Amino acid sequence: MNRTRAAPRAAPVRGAQSIDRAMHLLRHIAARHAHGTSLPQLVEAAGLDRTTAYRIVSSLVRAGLVSREADSGLYRLGIEAMALGLAAMQRVPLVEQCLPVMKALARKSQEHVFLVVRAGDHSQCLHLEEGARPIRSFFETVGSMRLLGLGIPSFSLLAQMCDADIAAHYARHEAEYQAHNMSAAKLQRWIGQAREQGHAQIMAKGIAGVGMRFALGSCSDAALGIVVPASRMPRSRGPELAALMRGELARWG
Repeated sequence: MNRTRAAPRAAPVRGAQSIDRAMHLLRHIAARHAHGTSLPQLVEAAGLDRTTAYRIVSSLVRAGLVSREADSGLYRLGIEAMALGLAAMQRVPLVEQCLPVMKALARKSQEHVFLVVRAGDHSQCLHLEEGARPIRSFFETVGSMRLLGLGIPSFSLLAQMCDADIAAHYARHEAEYQAHNMSAAKLQRWIGQAREQGHAQIMAKGIAGVGMRFALGSCSDAALGIVVPASRMPRSRGPELAALMRGELARWG
């Protein structure tokens, strides 16, 4: 009788534990980049002793992936982390991964599908998948930056933020919001609706559509949006498009 030989166990990669710990700290710092992270917070998050956490984060600082403020001692992402992100933008992995989802949504809805990512207080449109009827003005948005909340997909990113961060965000950009006839009360009302529905559904300035946020890696956000002329978007169509988007994202995930 032939016996199946057990496969030999793979030898552990030397230094892998240190790399795993460094990546854990880097993700933690990235998730809190805007506010900064202290060493005690890193120690608590990683479950490491202070000496080990300090040694690892100091290596990340030397590599340029992390920076440390001299006055506060807070850690944030460094210039090398930014350089790596910019290099990835030359051939955006997210666009390649999302293309099957976007093509399916465009085919099933017959409408245009946008992919945006959050960039601080703004969103950037990375890709537009064309629907059945081309709209020239839509193509001009690809590559553009827009204040969060002034685009249908990006509104779902704004709604994900906590109330305190939204208030601070609005205060920073009140003049631009006012120029678009977006009062703080109106913004909060739309945010409440988006949170209740689980997606943004907006109609303004002759266009309408739905937007849905999804997690991008461990520390960022992206969103898909189906955007149409308002004449093709009765209010009842919003939940239908949102369900379609939710289903495609679930299959992709």
